[in-house]
Amino acid sequence: MALTGPLTLMLAIALAVVMPVAAMAAWNRGRSDSRRATHVRWIRRGALMIGTQLSAVVLVAVMINDANKFYTSWLELLGEHHTVGTTVALPGSQDAAVQTKLDNARAQGRGIVVTLKVPGTRSGVGTFDALVYLPVQYGQPEYAHRSFPVVELIAGSPGTPQTWTDSLDVARILDREIAAGRSEPFIAVMPSQDVAGGRDTQCVNIPRGPQVETYLTNDVRATITRAYRASTQNDAWAIMGYSSGGFCATNLAMRHPDLFAAAVSVAGYARPAHDHQTGELFAHNIALRNQNTPIWRASNLPPPDIALLLMATAQDPGTDRDAAALAAAARYPLSVTRLSLRHGGHNFEVWRAEEPTAFAWLSTHLVPPLAPAPTIDKTYPVVISSSQ
Repeated sequence: MALTGPLTLMLAIALAVVMPVAAMAAWNRGRSDSRRATHVRWIRRGALMIGTQLSAVVLVAVMINDANKFYTSWLELLGEHHTVGTTVALPGSQDAAVQTKLDNARAQGRGIVVTLKVPGTRSGVGTFDALVYLPVQYGQPEYAHRSFPVVELIAGSPGTPQTWTDSLDVARILDREIAAGRSEPFIAVMPSQDVAGGRDTQCVNIPRGPQVETYLTNDVRATITRAYRASTQNDAWAIMGYSSGGFCATNLAMRHPDLFAAAVSVAGYARPAHDHQTGELFAHNIALRNQNTPIWRASNLPPPDIALLLMATAQDPGTDRDAAALAAAARYPLSVTRLSLRHGGHNFEVWRAEEPTAFAWLSTHLVPPLAPAPTIDKTYPVVISSSQ
């Protein structure tokens, strides 16, 4: 019999009614005046009084518990405890392959950059090489069972993953900023955004053409979370890009708040480009172009729950104007932070100087490397809905 429910309540009511009736019926039983009979009579009357009082207390307790569900089972009432189980992040499929390199780099206090093939499993665009930066902490024993936040770095067009490691010196800058405590240790993945034979796709899914958006979101994420101890939480993923890659970062984050918590646009625009390098990206579909225009989305659609950092310079007026316009159009819960420098053009020297600020800002919006959350009664929280 359950501790709550109509059956238990009806039995408690019946007991509360029967006990007083039984007490009245049995109160004067046994009329013998012998000392033994008198003792028995008083013991019986005492038991009936206690039973009557207890039945009333039980009824009140059952009614209160039934209304508030303090205890829902007899085991819980008798002291059953919930079990809390701890789990650890399982090794990624590539952990063993990079361990020696991690050990050697750890002695020098730096992270490593490795090459990883990212297949277009869902997008169908093919398989392309990505570069992956693993921070020094990734190889340290105390982090062995933690999952790491991830920043996806999108190059401009033309550009390759190597642009980040060569022209933008990202590994050295991250080593320095992480060691100084200004940046969280995170995995940085630099995928190939040029997956359409040199065409500037602006990282969108082209109708009847390359599905670049799907590749840079679903395919990259699936590969990285399998290969390394990368978190699968959306508040542990961010995206950052420069020039056209800055547009990509803003657009993809606003379109996928279920995948990214934050984005940084370094000298990026708030509108997709349309020139001889892009061709017609949206099959002349105005609605589709609007949906891939961050400033239009901010003004016309429910705002996504993400944070944006827009970095530009006054001497790069197009990107600065777009940053100001997007910031003005933003509505809660979309959060926009701006950094506008007085001097500097559309070039790598400016962007290198901005990287430490960008990584420090991202670190305030991403969860740090954590072990997986514990279970309770072998049960995990289940995501029912997400920001749209």
